[in-house]
Amino acid sequence: MLTLLAIDAIGVVLIFNLNHWLITDEFAGTILLSWKMVLILAVSFLYYYLMDLYRFDSSLSQLGMLERSFIATLLIGMTVALVVYAVGPNFIGGFVGRGVLTASLLTWWLWSLFIRYLLNAWFVNQQSHINWLVLFDGDLEQFLADFRSHNQHEHLLLVSRSYVIPNQYEHDPATKVVGQWQDLEQVMTDYAITGIILTSVEHLPDSLINELMQIRIKGTRIYRISDFYEQYLSRIPVFHLNQQWLVTAHGFELIHSPIGFRFKRYVDLTISLIGGTILMPVMIAIGMWIYLISGAPVLFRQTRTGENNKNFTLYKFRTMIVNAESDGAQFASKNDARLTPIGRILRKFRLDELPQLWNVLKGDMSFIGPRPERPEFIADLHKNIPYYNLRHVVKPGITGWAQVKTGYGDSTEDAVEKLQYDLFYIKNYSLLLDISILIKSIKVILFGTGR
Repeated sequence: MLTLLAIDAIGVVLIFNLNHWLITDEFAGTILLSWKMVLILAVSFLYYYLMDLYRFDSSLSQLGMLERSFIATLLIGMTVALVVYAVGPNFIGGFVGRGVLTASLLTWWLWSLFIRYLLNAWFVNQQSHINWLVLFDGDLEQFLADFRSHNQHEHLLLVSRSYVIPNQYEHDPATKVVGQWQDLEQVMTDYAITGIILTSVEHLPDSLINELMQIRIKGTRIYRISDFYEQYLSRIPVFHLNQQWLVTAHGFELIHSPIGFRFKRYVDLTISLIGGTILMPVMIAIGMWIYLISGAPVLFRQTRTGENNKNFTLYKFRTMIVNAESDGAQFASKNDARLTPIGRILRKFRLDELPQLWNVLKGDMSFIGPRPERPEFIADLHKNIPYYNLRHVVKPGITGWAQVKTGYGDSTEDAVEKLQYDLFYIKNYSLLLDISILIKSIKVILFGTGR
């Protein structure tokens, strides 16, 4: 991403300079120091990020990239024109005159599209040459599922403790068993290994520890599985944790810093007050829409569990039929028959969550944090999922790391996945992470990737 950011920055500066010279027949002079250039770079990075143009994915179709880059370029042009021309007539003209701006944006769009096609092809090709060596002792099913959900192209080479298991993953040509622990030296010779993942470090024999030490000294990275999850998958693997790890792991500053806690609360108050004021017309319109289409009530009240396991009343726009839980509490599913037509739209774009700005203002919730769960489900989830209660050490949020990485959950398996992301957020909290989640949440709303 940093490489692409640098390429974009150089491209924007050169293209605007070039078009200014071609159209006006003179150089822009101090363009690199101009606030206009800074504005163009800033909005270019923002809109390209919101349109998901800084992430490579082989499933990204050329048509999809074409559409998103075109929308981003239009937004850049509209924003720059609005800001620059709104300042006053003294700033009209120069390198952001209408002709220069139009020609530069068109050239920039075609250039950035060309660069992304090339880099996307290169990135996928590079991924196909990455080999992770996994030393395991036990069931790998959950790790393989998590890894493949994150990455479809890198290879996993499996080395078992004392026996070669049948290749249970033959449907995946990029995953195969290549030997036993005592074959490690030969495997390292036969394959170009990017890094080694240890699923357990408690029962490694001294001979293997010494061998791994020599491998690391020669430059190959070695990861505990929890570190690999955190660094590459941006989650914490709850089924691979123990109390010793929880006691000694770095991070968790959100629960150790009273100053950070108060600062986060001030930010929540600011967002809820400003956001609530700006979005009030939208919320009134949604409320009227719900009332006209499906009648009263417009708002839905539900008991949720928050910080320190305290229950509170959560507010949402009603998205289901009245008496939707006459048969008892149940998870909402992807194609839930209880959803109203307008409810499907509101959930898709997460607009049903807007009334929770009131919960943030009251202090029941934060703007960003783990989503609050219902007390009816927590007892079973706590019993079946290790360390589930850790998500209650902070205030729940309207949006969060789990929400921008996954959709709505409708099963215990989904709750496990969300908990892994929630623990990553609690452990790695920072202002930058909150800003990243906020921007990613905007992307979720724009593309309707909620459920």
